[in-house]
Amino acid sequence: MTWLNAAAKLPGKTLNVGIAIWWLAGMSKNTSFKITAKALDQLGVSRDAASDALKRLEEHGLVLVKRSPGQRPTVQIVPVAQGVTKQENTG
Repeated sequence: MTWLNAAAKLPGKTLNVGIAIWWLAGMSKNTSFKITAKALDQLGVSRDAASDALKRLEEHGLVLVKRSPGQRPTVQIVPVAQGVTKQENTG
């Protein structure tokens, strides 16, 4: 809940993207996974809103994102203690 609470304090569709990330993480067998358009669509998140939300989550230390041209971003959730610490330090 701490991670989602931090995401909920961020603007826009960030919480929706956070929920999608946690759902995909639960379905994935790996610690890193790609965000699917289907997961975002089910939560009412456009491609642009998802991009903005990922940037916010990344800036607040809640996720690590690997971006490659022409591919969906690969996401890894940062453990709560690390994410909370970075967020507290940045503002």
